Amino acid sequence: MNKLVKTSVLLSTAVILGSAVAPLAANAATYKTINWTETADLGTADPSKATAAVDFDALQAMGDGLYRNGKDNKPELALAESVQKSDDGLTYTFKLRPNLKWANGEPITAQDFVYGWQRTNDPKTASQYAYLFSGIKGADDIQSGKDKNLSDLGVKAVDDTTLEVTLEKPMPQLESVLTMAPFYPQNQKFVEKVGSKYGTAAKYTLSSGPYVLKGWTGSNNKYSLVKNKNYWDAKAVKTPEVVIQTVKDQNTGYNLYKAGKVDYTNLSSDQVRASAKRKDYKVIPMASTLYLEFNEKKVAALKNVKIRQALSYAIDRKTLSNKILKGNATPANTLTAKNLAKDPNTGKDFAESAAAKGAIAYDKTKAKKLFAEGLKEEGKKKLSLQLLTDDTDKAKNTAQFLQSQLQNLSGLKVSIKTVPFKQRLALSEDKNFDLVISAWGADYGDPSTFLDLYTSDSSFNNGSWSDADYDNAEKAAKTTDVNDEAKRFDDYKTAEQIIEKEVGVAPLYYQSYATLYRQSVKGVVSNPTGAPFDWKWAYKK
Repeated sequence: MNKLVKTSVLLSTAVILGSAVAPLAANAATYKTINWTETADLGTADPSKATAAVDFDALQAMGDGLYRNGKDNKPELALAESVQKSDDGLTYTFKLRPNLKWANGEPITAQDFVYGWQRTNDPKTASQYAYLFSGIKGADDIQSGKDKNLSDLGVKAVDDTTLEVTLEKPMPQLESVLTMAPFYPQNQKFVEKVGSKYGTAAKYTLSSGPYVLKGWTGSNNKYSLVKNKNYWDAKAVKTPEVVIQTVKDQNTGYNLYKAGKVDYTNLSSDQVRASAKRKDYKVIPMASTLYLEFNEKKVAALKNVKIRQALSYAIDRKTLSNKILKGNATPANTLTAKNLAKDPNTGKDFAESAAAKGAIAYDKTKAKKLFAEGLKEEGKKKLSLQLLTDDTDKAKNTAQFLQSQLQNLSGLKVSIKTVPFKQRLALSEDKNFDLVISAWGADYGDPSTFLDLYTSDSSFNNGSWSDADYDNAEKAAKTTDVNDEAKRFDDYKTAEQIIEKEVGVAPLYYQSYATLYRQSVKGVVSNPTGAPFDWKWAYKK
């Protein structure tokens, strides 16, 4: 008997931008090209190596997994047509749909999943998203290098259309993570043929999903997603082509939109004021948090909790959100984003329930006192820090505001380093920064998608913050309390409050997208979790 894995309740469901999807019988020739914008360059089309929202947007267009998020942001069977769960909840048997094909016409088989999953977990791949496999048999030991045998991973091709997945502990989020790119199938023959070039340009990709990537050289800022005729659900895909270009400057995007050259663009705070009453103005909520990371490994003074607390207390988040980033932000007092999950113990948004009162707030007096005390403890009279940020208008405006706020602390000098998004990610991952403005968008509807980032051994813990009590709360949520939803959320509440009080990171704002969105474009699904946009059902007339 098929059984569903229990998952957290999402507070914010997917938004279908435009009206309901048109009937399938409509003439495909009537559908036009959609012209979309992204604020960052596509960094990789390798499902094992992607980390950025722009990458996941493209990969979701190009791929399908066992599940795909539907129009309501709930996982639906995709390449799998059925699933059976064992009585102990540790074995899942998936039956693939018949006659699945890659874009090149080759069959998609269960072995493609085995290869893709093994490749993502292989330490040689260095996938930052491999941690999502934790809970699947053998994943932790393989990723750590303790087990060198990739075949010990709990995924097995019983035959060409039957895939068996074995867990070593329950995974409440399993269905949700199975929608994500690291869990997509990968064609071993193709990957090994192109070698290290895999996912670095359009010609080095192979699609299993609605679209095929075209025109991306690996460094250009304009590319296309063209309908994949071999996709199993091709009849649901109406749009012949989605053209995407990177537009970092919001004035450029605004002008392109007004000229009819793009169908979607993000707005600056000034543009929001000018556009808020237009019919094509839309605010798209996301389960996403922007925050400040502190590199404790590079800057010894940032290990001092008083200095981190002082930097956080010095920031007026209301002014940042309501004036500098109007329409695109609301002040954050938690790492875990709002609109993510409901706390079963309170019935409230988890972020609201978990916030430690007064821990993340604006208090100039406290900031100055703590900073002076922290400097004295470190034997310093002054401190110079470099703030790393992206080169988008929104990021630059945020950085300039933070610089002005932080330099109100006597003895603190803050400089700004602005680089392209792809380079900022690389510098963050290499731990080559003092302070960095980071962002995280939820991958699935559970607090773990944020709180797992800052365990001591997390590959995403770029600032090297570490707290034993935090690690213990995280461990309890995944082991002793994993089958008790109330206790599990209490563990996550404990972890959330620790990282707030210790200022392991300093939350800045919860992100939303203030946009102009062409009313002739329908059916784009905006998800608060996972890849921000899904064009599978999109069309333009």
